Amino acid sequence: MLVLSVPGAARFFVPAAVARLGVAISGLAVLWAVHGATGSFGRAGAATGAFAVADAAAGPQIARLIDRWGQRRIVPVTASVFVAAGIGLVLACCSPAPAWVMAGLAAVAGATAPPVGALSAARWRETLTGGETLTGRDVFTGRDAAGRRGDVGEGGGLGSAGQLPAAMALEGVLNDVTFLVGPLVVTALSATVAPWSGLVLVVVLVAGGMAGLLSAGATTPAPGRSAGGTVVDHRLVNRPFLVLFAANLAMGFFFGGIGVAITAFALAQGAGAWGGVITAAGGVVSLGAGLAYGARAKGQPTRVMIAASTAIALGCALLAATPSVPVMVLGYAFVGGCVALVLIPASVVLQRVIEGEVFTQAMVWINSASAIGIATAAPLVGHLIQHHGWPAGFLALATLTTGVPLTLLIGYPALNAAQHRPH
Repeated sequence: MLVLSVPGAARFFVPAAVARLGVAISGLAVLWAVHGATGSFGRAGAATGAFAVADAAAGPQIARLIDRWGQRRIVPVTASVFVAAGIGLVLACCSPAPAWVMAGLAAVAGATAPPVGALSAARWRETLTGGETLTGRDVFTGRDAAGRRGDVGEGGGLGSAGQLPAAMALEGVLNDVTFLVGPLVVTALSATVAPWSGLVLVVVLVAGGMAGLLSAGATTPAPGRSAGGTVVDHRLVNRPFLVLFAANLAMGFFFGGIGVAITAFALAQGAGAWGGVITAAGGVVSLGAGLAYGARAKGQPTRVMIAASTAIALGCALLAATPSVPVMVLGYAFVGGCVALVLIPASVVLQRVIEGEVFTQAMVWINSASAIGIATAAPLVGHLIQHHGWPAGFLALATLTTGVPLTLLIGYPALNAAQHRPH
């Protein structure tokens, strides 16, 4: 995409993409490694769960340190601990060590997993806006409330703020590609070479990617000032951020339950192998939708989110009546394709309503909200399907996902005001 031609952009984006792939496949790599060492899915699941819980619990606090002291002072330490824990876990699985040792090392890795998406988004903000807060300026055109366009300097400047939707679309597309390709790579490697080989790949990708990212000093955001709040920075306790947090929590419900519902449908149709094809159809369409949004982003991003999330909720309800696998492939292609049109505009809005000094924390908290939703919905939808059949799973998802457009509609005045607040 043309946004990569902005001076300094490719220099941090490419290594960030490498590191993001490593972080994205970490959980599955831990599962394969521990299962290969112990032969137990229970112990492997415990280690994977320890990784996820530690990531969700420690991530926002590490992000707070990053905002306070800067990426180049905090991230090298945490990334080094992550790499060391990954190497330790590989050695523990080769020994093999006791299961509690493996779970402990997995927890350390989860607690120090680099928030690559947040780090990259913060650098986009620095590159395209010079670190200036985006409130009061039209993110699509780079114009302020008086219609003036900011100057475009060599490093991007305010005039490049109009490229922010394209940058966030590129981030979203990268996420889609990562989560489509990543599991295939780590599964093939762990199944054909050695169960712990996927974990070795994680260590190599994260170490190399983070080294490249941190060496791109020109786009490093400046450290912020300290602020009050024991667990959450008080600058995040405001209505616009809470609206986005709640909307992403509801999107997490969708992510947590949709895989369960699709798998149950495929098995009920006697076509279990088609579950992956159905899921992939939605991912591919989402890729295209994300690229199209980034290239032609117009209008109010919150309205795009409301329309797309409404389509997802209604689509889930209609999928409950799907008569065949081909219809499900087409139906979920539409539903899954709308996901990018929620997540990418949400990233744009977050850039506009959050101060740069707390942006990394905001991004990580948003990811934690989605993780909470995933952890909640997966067992709930599974329980409903077990007792009432696969259509109940889709109906439950339709109900839960309705929380996204409802939250955005209720919070629309606050989001709209925050996006147009003058400096």
